[in-house]
Amino acid sequence: MTESERYAWLSLLAWIGIMLFLMTRFTTGYEIMGNSIGFTIVEQSAGRLLGIYLGVMIFAIIAEGIIAGTTAALGAGKAVGKDERDLMISRRASLASYGFMALALNLIVFHVLASATYGQPVIAGLDFTSSTGIAFAILFVLVGAEVVNRAALVWNYRRT
Repeated sequence: MTESERYAWLSLLAWIGIMLFLMTRFTTGYEIMGNSIGFTIVEQSAGRLLGIYLGVMIFAIIAEGIIAGTTAALGAGKAVGKDERDLMISRRASLASYGFMALALNLIVFHVLASATYGQPVIAGLDFTSSTGIAFAILFVLVGAEVVNRAALVWNYRRT
């Protein structure tokens, strides 16, 4: 396993953890080990939303810093850096991430417009017209794009 692939695996696990944290803070539905996760958005105050946002960002920065530092330290004795294969895989992963982002944003716009047209959310519980719904939708897309990017990296490293 190359240094780049090791980084992709560890980063994927970190971003999945960040996504689960985000889901447990914004949604309710099913109880899993004392935390609620589901498809119903829980309305929250602006101060709590800011706290969740900052928590997600700080956790992501710390996790990525630790992972990058650890993989760099473990690979410090090796002379080979990123090659053409790594660049190709990175570009494919970025394309997959962009595709996810474009699809997710279009679905959110459709959901908001259809909900406004019919007077109620198209999917019960997913109300993106409140500040909590907007914050959740944006953070979900951003974190989801990172998960897709890391999953595509892992997939392409395993495939090629």
